[in-house]
Amino acid sequence: MDRREFLESIAGISALVPALALLPASALEAQAQALHARARAHSALRTLTPQLDATLSGVADILLPQTDTVGAMAVGVNRFIDLLLTDSMRESDRARFIAGLEAIDAACQSSHGVSFGSASRAVQEALVASLDARLPGRPPTAAEAAALERTPMNAERGYALSKQLVLFGYFTSEPVARGIINAPIIPGRYDGCVST
Repeated sequence: MDRREFLESIAGISALVPALALLPASALEAQAQALHARARAHSALRTLTPQLDATLSGVADILLPQTDTVGAMAVGVNRFIDLLLTDSMRESDRARFIAGLEAIDAACQSSHGVSFGSASRAVQEALVASLDARLPGRPPTAAEAAALERTPMNAERGYALSKQLVLFGYFTSEPVARGIINAPIIPGRYDGCVST
């Protein structure tokens, strides 16, 4: 993934975090870097409960496990999202995100008799695979998104929101930006129409 593809992929985050909607892509990246630095400095949870953190961490680790590249948990995606929820989301969006994590837990509880964070890795992977298979092939239109906001949160939409924020947190982290996608942390200058 190159820098342009990355910026296009995170453009949709502004719908979930309206405070970021007014920022240009380079400022969005810089804001994410600042959040990552603050998340590393503060290890205590602010918004998520330990059970919800276990759910989010499990989803993040399944989506982006540690391999020959750094994993989501190694870059602190769960702490980044906790800080994003605390400092940058509207109360209603924060409540919907938390309801989504709770819906994932409830789906795991009803199908396997255990919360997502306490389930075996095989059970977690099976649930994530089933939720991922039910995601639509395209992002919702503005009208569809507005309609979804008026309906109760379910596990599928909770997973979709979690996945979006996990990817945002992962790809804006310094180890990934520098080591995997080779994006400069602070974008360089732009020289348009330079004669050669």
